[in-house]
Amino acid sequence: MKKNAVKQKNSTRRKKVKIPAKLIITVCAFLFSSLMVLGSTYAWFVSEDEETNHFVGARLAAEIVEEFEPNFEWQSGATVKKVVQVKNTGNVPAFVRISLYEYLLMFKIDVSDQTGNGNLAVAPNAVQPVVDRENPAGWSSAAQSGGTYFYDGRYYIAKNTVVPSSQADMYKFKDSQRDQTDLGWFQLNFPLSVYDYLPAKGTKNFWLYQEGYFYYSELLQPNELTDPVISSVSLNQSAPNKVKGALYKLEPVMDAHDATQMLLSNWAIDPSSSAYNLYRDKLSD
Repeated sequence: MKKNAVKQKNSTRRKKVKIPAKLIITVCAFLFSSLMVLGSTYAWFVSEDEETNHFVGARLAAEIVEEFEPNFEWQSGATVKKVVQVKNTGNVPAFVRISLYEYLLMFKIDVSDQTGNGNLAVAPNAVQPVVDRENPAGWSSAAQSGGTYFYDGRYYIAKNTVVPSSQADMYKFKDSQRDQTDLGWFQLNFPLSVYDYLPAKGTKNFWLYQEGYFYYSELLQPNELTDPVISSVSLNQSAPNKVKGALYKLEPVMDAHDATQMLLSNWAIDPSSSAYNLYRDKLSD
């Protein structure tokens, strides 16, 4: 269910309120400091630790909660903590599901010395369009034009990308075709409570994967938090040099719905699927 704005007409006459200058300065300072904190959460190789895709409605409110450890010098075999959960921040129970999207940007390798050292090539100056690590949607344009990414005093040259172009490009659990792409060097590590089939009857607090979505088994009460859907991301020990110097982002996207039969149609859940069997007896008219 998407966020709906509720417009209200105010028939009362508005009164002019004088706001103290000191209060305005305090509010502006708070907003600026918040932006500074947000900007500091982005990382080299694995992207931001932030809440993504809030769902807010007249009755529902839920948000993604992430715990992330930035890694600025990611080497082959390294693992980065990436814990993703969902919290019900509304005042009514809600079911939730998550889909995952991956972004990868690789940089030009310096082969001038013919030694195979795998160092990244650098440019003397910035080249447009520059890479904005906070906006992976622009990574493809930078790669096509040899745009640069400024990090640690150097301008690295963008070369290749793997980015989702539509909803159909969401991460697919246990997908052998993904392993044939450069994304295959990155391993998403899931808790044991993530299944691609319905577990034994009586199992609680698990995620069920179906057709690109991870469905949470329980009806979240207000202020409740799901178990993690993912725990970390690893770079394969055998990863080639072109991937070792990459920017990688894993972006979770969340949907929330109340516990009514409309969930099945709004989420287009196939009546023959395990997700349908998971929810059908937990929904009301």
